[in-house]
Amino acid sequence: MFGRRTTQVLGGDLAARVTALEEAVQENRALNVRLAELTDVVTELLLPVAARDEQKLEALLEKYRGDFS
Repeated sequence: MFGRRTTQVLGGDLAARVTALEEAVQENRALNVRLAELTDVVTELLLPVAARDEQKLEALLEKYRGDFS
């Protein structure tokens, strides 16, 4: 099937693969959270000025800037 590899796993290799997969899952979760935060920032920036919450926008931008300092 597409993307599916059938490899034989012996002994300790399985534990190493599971550990690597768990680390990859955690990394993906962190990236998804980051993407959600950036989506919030972009959403606030795209709102019309009259509907924009300037304090919330400033807080979001400050958090975003702080992550890259």
